[in-house]
Parts: sequence; structure tokens; C-alpha cells
Amino acid sequence: MVDQWLEVEAHNFNDLVYTLVFQLLILPRMGKQGDTALVLSCQQKLEKVLDIYEQRLSTTTYLAGDSFTLADLSHLPALRYLVDDVGMWHMVSQRKHVNAWWETISNRAAWKKLMKLASY
Repeated sequence: MVDQWLEVEAHNFNDLVYTLVFQLLILPRMGKQGDTALVLSCQQKLEKVLDIYEQRLSTTTYLAGDSFTLADLSHLPALRYLVDDVGMWHMVSQRKHVNAWWETISNRAAWKKLMKLASY
């Protein structure tokens, strides 16, 4: 299950989130405007992916079952950007189980320590 969710992340989650980050955060910092149509397309696709996450997390505490695994850990960086930096917190918060999962994994002591060390 861990490998399966890592594959989902790699092929259906990260590309969308990081495209949003590039278009909404990086390009504006470089003085350029992001592609609005691309942002909308990625957002719509990510909504569908997060709906699948919501369905999965309605039956388990974590993606690969009832234990925190690499599948959950690997989502933290992209989710942090989505939630904190690109103004798309609603994509997580409007999904009860995804939001609960995010709250659980992002409140782990090690993640909080890393965020503090990184000055976030």
C-alpha cells in the first residue's frame, strides 16, 4: 500500500501541486505572471485527486492504513506549499478526512521541528 500511494503522489499529486506553486508563487516572485488557464486546469485536476484521497481517508487514518508511513511523510512538503503559500487551503479544509489527515501529519513533532529549523 505504501508503494501504491507513493505512485499516486508521484504521478497524480506532486506535478499538479508543484505546477500551482510555480505559477502562483515562483513566477510572481520573478516578476512574471502565471498562466491562469494552467492554474485553473491544475486546480480542477487536483480537486479530483483530493476527492480520491478523501474517499481513502474516510476508511483509514493514514493513506496506507492505520500507521504513519513514508506515503504520508512524502506528502508533507507539497501540502505545506498548497496550504501555506499558494492560498489553496480550502482544497484541504473542505474535505473532512483530508483535513483531519493534514492536521495529524503536520502536527507531528518532527515536522514541527523541521518547520521551526527552516524558519517557517
